Amino acid sequence: MTTIDGPLLARTPDLRALADFRLVRLEDGPGRGQRLLIGRNAAGVGFEVAVDRGFDVCALSFGQVQLGWHSQNQLRFPPAAPDSENGYGFLRNFDGFLVTCGLDYYGPPRDAEGDTVVSPHLARRRLYQHGEIAAAPGRLVGYGIDPVTGELWCEGVSRQSAVFGNVLERHRRITLGLDGLTLSINDRVTNLGFNSTPHALLYHINFGYPLLDAATVLTGAFGDYAGKFAELPPTPSPEVREIVDHLMLPGDAAGMLRLGLRNPALAGGHGVELAYRQAQLPSLLVWRSYQSGVFALGIEPGTRLPSVTDGRLDADLLAPRQAADYQIDISISPSA
Repeated sequence: MTTIDGPLLARTPDLRALADFRLVRLEDGPGRGQRLLIGRNAAGVGFEVAVDRGFDVCALSFGQVQLGWHSQNQLRFPPAAPDSENGYGFLRNFDGFLVTCGLDYYGPPRDAEGDTVVSPHLARRRLYQHGEIAAAPGRLVGYGIDPVTGELWCEGVSRQSAVFGNVLERHRRITLGLDGLTLSINDRVTNLGFNSTPHALLYHINFGYPLLDAATVLTGAFGDYAGKFAELPPTPSPEVREIVDHLMLPGDAAGMLRLGLRNPALAGGHGVELAYRQAQLPSLLVWRSYQSGVFALGIEPGTRLPSVTDGRLDADLLAPRQAADYQIDISISPSA
């Protein structure tokens, strides 16, 4: 990491010649009224954080090239209620590079028994598609450029709660070095209630055009699945249906899983690599949706895949005041 020295500060005292990080509010369009953090660094990495939509990284770029996916929803605000449309309200909101899913469930809408000890009014409950946290407004803890290291950083807190329900809170810190190519996301999810609660978390990381196109290949630890991916090259079609694969891939000797994609036909041959500890995020889904007007690829590390067995939700549990930590590093790799 670069350390800021005197001669550099003599040339650009607030570092804006090299990097910038600003809090803005959208004033037009479907996203009007929401807060965004917009950052850029000296290496040409740009990113946006949707403070009021789960504190997610809604855009990632390198130079002039957008690397993430942008849907027709245009970062709608306020978001549709997750319980709308029979639990599919998520699809009215779905947009952006990172959409975090959870905090107690992810997956398609399902019905399950409620915990009547905690929630006496809910003998049955509807589990909404991919949970609630992506639609939750955030509390901005802080943001800026560290005057010593030049690191861009921001922190925010998002909470999922109900009276007679669970109280789960996620604290997120996002960092990017002044001249770095790696965006680091550090999350801590804490059960602030007084009863054990189900916990599930999914990082729905979405790639779109121009990084995603017919020449795109998978890299890293995908192994044989990269060949399966190549059998159906990413090309848009009105008739194509989405495909979701649940993969079990081996990590490296340090317990890390490194997965990526690259488009050698793109100017610069840009690629992106995800790195995370498999013990923290043992499940991996790959979403291929090449329908015209959607055209997206999702690489989705997550906690153990929740299920409903005999009418009951089967997911990991967090004890009262227990916390779970997660880190995922997103690195941009220009062609050599």
